[in-house]
Amino acid sequence: MPKRLMIVLAAAALAIAACHNSSSVTPQPSGSPASPVPNPSVTRATIQVTILGTPAARIPVQESTPKNTASPRPGTPFETRHTNAKGRAFFSHLKPSKTYCWVALLSPGHTSSECAGWSVWQTSIINLGT
Repeated sequence: MPKRLMIVLAAAALAIAACHNSSSVTPQPSGSPASPVPNPSVTRATIQVTILGTPAARIPVQESTPKNTASPRPGTPFETRHTNAKGRAFFSHLKPSKTYCWVALLSPGHTSSECAGWSVWQTSIINLGT
């Protein structure tokens, strides 16, 4: 083996060993930790509707609670909002402990839906569409 290659390999081995022997590095959890309980001050959900990746304006979005929380599927809608020019609809006055469902009526016979618990709708945008 050429001397230069042996030196490079030895240096790499020492660098790897030094990294693994460091006791001052504390492993960090991957991702951001979620709150274990709903935040009572967050009572609004944002729904983003896209069609072929483009924000869709004036799309009706229906809100409901699931028929069965064990296998959430949209129930009977109790509120409908239309998306704005940026393709977003906002639903307020939500109860932080509840699961909600949203259905975007994209065109006759074509819908997109999602049901989400507080850990999703309180912390992220619900994306519907194609």
